[in-house]
Amino acid sequence: MLEDNLLDYEEFASEAFVHEPKLRYVGIVDGSFHNLLSRMRGGVQSVTTDEEERNFVQIMPPIIVEAVDKMQPLLGKLDTVTVRYEKVLVFFRVSELAVVMSFEPNVTTPFISSLSEFMKTLSSKHLT
Repeated sequence: MLEDNLLDYEEFASEAFVHEPKLRYVGIVDGSFHNLLSRMRGGVQSVTTDEEERNFVQIMPPIIVEAVDKMQPLLGKLDTVTVRYEKVLVFFRVSELAVVMSFEPNVTTPFISSLSEFMKTLSSKHLT
């Protein structure tokens, strides 16, 4: 079963990279901070070391998504969490998973709406 999930995570990332050319990175973390997938687009240089990436992806997305999740009773169902540093990071909650995507800095806000719809379709195929 774990191997099937691993294949689904890899397929999820592969399909995401095909769908969105500005996507640089995909990570998937479970609610217990286990890194299930950490994948940079082929030919793209990471801006962090492997250790920094592992630490960030395992710890920050679940904490940020969980914190924002707590506002759902007041604000409604959580769709996405977007963080903009010099690079754009988007966090999605899919069941008990946190999906992290990073993009080129020139990605515009309307892109997030389009990505959100694609994320729902893709996650229903591979993550639920």
